[in-house]
Amino acid sequence: MKLQVLGCAGGIGGRERFTTSLLVDDNLLLDAGTGLTGLDVDQLARIDNVFITHSHLDHVAGLALLVDAVQGRRNAPIVVHATEIIINALKRHLFNWILWPDFAAIPDAAHPALQWKVVGHGDTVELGGRRLTSHAVNHTVGSAAYLVQNGRSGFLFTGDMASTPELWTAIGNEVKLSKVIVDCSFANAERWLAEKSMHFCPASLIEDIHAMNDAIEFLIYHLKPGQEDLIMQELETGGGGRPFRALKCGDVFEF
Repeated sequence: MKLQVLGCAGGIGGRERFTTSLLVDDNLLLDAGTGLTGLDVDQLARIDNVFITHSHLDHVAGLALLVDAVQGRRNAPIVVHATEIIINALKRHLFNWILWPDFAAIPDAAHPALQWKVVGHGDTVELGGRRLTSHAVNHTVGSAAYLVQNGRSGFLFTGDMASTPELWTAIGNEVKLSKVIVDCSFANAERWLAEKSMHFCPASLIEDIHAMNDAIEFLIYHLKPGQEDLIMQELETGGGGRPFRALKCGDVFEF
């Protein structure tokens, strides 16, 4: 199982230029931010399934453009997986014929370019030897993290989140889990803003994951532009030797 980072930024104008999008193998996408713009139309047309963590624009802007780009180039719709709350938000506020056409009805309802599939918290979806399990996280209502496994190894993609002790309890005994891709958006001086916007700062992240296995590598994404070095320095200083690494666009991992 191959994981390619198409985008991981917490905004525009910083070290990383593209917002969140992770490609698994060549046909499965975790979130659909502006990182999708690095793929050509043939690569886009290979994407069969998209799993959305939450409905914020930096995680779904590319979804609108994706279905438009491949419409008519595929024999089956792109299946978009998310919780019911997130799907309803995307239907109401994005694919609503005002901001963007409803591609679940294009070219017609019987042959749509996009198909919605509800994945509740705790549900597992099996696709081509990969298992994706949805876990609730503390961010906007309905947000989900995804545990992705292939029988040999796996990783957790938290999406954007704040303190969620239940998540770490749920995955704490996953012996094949080697990496966690986790949000850490703000420096410690802005902990108040991190908490208000339901994100982590270094101090709150370290507190939340204190019981996790030290061998798990934590890959940090969604760093706010201009704060990248400070956030990573604070994680290293306060982490007690736990391995932290800033995720980068273009990173590739094998599981």
